[in-house]
Amino acid sequence: MFKQRHSYHRLWYHLVFHTKNRERLLLGQEDVSFLFGMMKKKAHDLDVYIESFGGWKEHVHVLLRTGPTLPLCEIYRQLKGYSAAKWRRLDRDRPFKWGDGAFAITVDPDRCDGLRRYIREQWYRHDDGDVVPALEREEEQGQSSWPRISDPRR
Repeated sequence: MFKQRHSYHRLWYHLVFHTKNRERLLLGQEDVSFLFGMMKKKAHDLDVYIESFGGWKEHVHVLLRTGPTLPLCEIYRQLKGYSAAKWRRLDRDRPFKWGDGAFAITVDPDRCDGLRRYIREQWYRHDDGDVVPALEREEEQGQSSWPRISDPRR
């Protein structure tokens, strides 16, 4: 919930980022936690709040809330860029790159308790094969089936 003079906002998004070529670069929950720490720091700098975070070997889910002043494409660009750069600086033996694009949908903050849980349980759900296909868009013929979020400045 972000308040500005004479306005009220509740902008919540569910984002999913995948690694480049869907490489399984996240070897365990420690790697997911590391990415969460990096994204949480950058989100704070952007005045964005991460409500829930989770991931599996080649992707992460982020539930976040933000105000209307920062375009969504800038939020995902900053989160992906900062986390990948920090990873590469701290773990030179395992280079890390995010894939192009992202999956993004708006969510109703009053109806996302199940989504929060789903995001937190990513590692276990994928190991057990208990995933929701609509929230786990797969690659089709080498290209992402996720809708592209384009930068309006380009």
